[in-house]
Amino acid sequence: MSIRTDHLIDVLPEAYGAAERDSLVYRLLDAIGAELTVADDKLAQLLKSHWVDYASGAALDGLGAIYGVARRPLPHGSVESDDAFRRRLKSVVPLFTGGGTIRAVRGAVQSALGLPFDLGTLNVSDALRADLEELVQLEEFSPLPERVVYDTVTAVGGASELIAETRLRGAAESVPRIEWRFGTGSARDLTVERLDLAQGVRCDPGMVILPGSVLVLATTVDGRFTAVLDGRDVSGSFTGLAGGAPALPPIPLDASEWRYRARSAEYDVSTFDAGETFDLPIFAVEMTWTRYTPMSFDVTVPWSLETTVKALLSRYTYTGDVFVFAGLGPEAIPQVVADTRAAGVKGNVHFSVLGVEDHAMRDRLSLLGDHRATEDAGARDAFSVGSVNSAVENQESRDHFAFAAELDIATFDGPFGFV
Repeated sequence: MSIRTDHLIDVLPEAYGAAERDSLVYRLLDAIGAELTVADDKLAQLLKSHWVDYASGAALDGLGAIYGVARRPLPHGSVESDDAFRRRLKSVVPLFTGGGTIRAVRGAVQSALGLPFDLGTLNVSDALRADLEELVQLEEFSPLPERVVYDTVTAVGGASELIAETRLRGAAESVPRIEWRFGTGSARDLTVERLDLAQGVRCDPGMVILPGSVLVLATTVDGRFTAVLDGRDVSGSFTGLAGGAPALPPIPLDASEWRYRARSAEYDVSTFDAGETFDLPIFAVEMTWTRYTPMSFDVTVPWSLETTVKALLSRYTYTGDVFVFAGLGPEAIPQVVADTRAAGVKGNVHFSVLGVEDHAMRDRLSLLGDHRATEDAGARDAFSVGSVNSAVENQESRDHFAFAAELDIATFDGPFGFV
């Protein structure tokens, strides 16, 4: 008996005997009460379906659709369970409040590539997790190279002067690279000045720049000023406008004006055997810098993510699987970024190719030997002289008959013998 059945029994008078469990009226009211209980449960479930913690099935899909989040396919072909989708939806929805954040974009891209939305859920070492996080790079304010050439030179106060304006808005300051090309006329007393700051650099008055020369002014990564004239370092010939170490002013976020001045040969200073002229120099200036674009960001992902991840897992001897979703492929990443970004913000997608081969440098010593064999096949005549000894032994036996000889009587040439 349900509560609904009790309520129906209380409505009827006692004369109906509705409280008797064996009566037909009770059975009818109990059946009606059971249906009303089912309706109550469905109504309660309908009310709960508006909450992520309680929604399930199609109701949970509907809540995800509000933010453009759908169930992700799993590697074996099925889709996320309610519990897994609910956890991911609860982590994504707060990030969409007020527009896409860095974490939201990175998580959406990682999820589209097959990795978890939050890599912190993986049971891997900190070093491996850090390398996996480096696979998806996000840089705010897309860097764009800017190049402007100025060549309108006027004569002001006995010197050539050029005013250069930068009007492109940026999200951060950037130090320029200045390429100063000289045409006709020699130049002395060069100055570069950013007018709103009254800061810049000047060259040594004794330094002469001949026609056709190219002077490049720049700043190294560590902030050191450099000046190169026709491939020759002349940084030591420059100082700041107010003295001290030279330094190029940065390109500001908004517009700015730059003044370039150069004088020609001067009496009592210039030497006439150095190629100097008294004509004012004609020159052109090229300014290049990196402009960080407002309301933009760059996302860089590896084109072959699976190969790169396998190499990382092999390096760390990790045998588990870090892919929890079926990847959508690199061609789907631009649409994922477009769906996740905040309104009015431009997202650019770049793909990288990461090499996994070992580029470690090793020293190796090789010895080269040259073996040459020369064979002389010339024929020569030879004459040998030697001595040959020959010994002949006669083994013949003879019998002799002799008469006894007497001294002083027998002769030696006759048949006589002394034996």
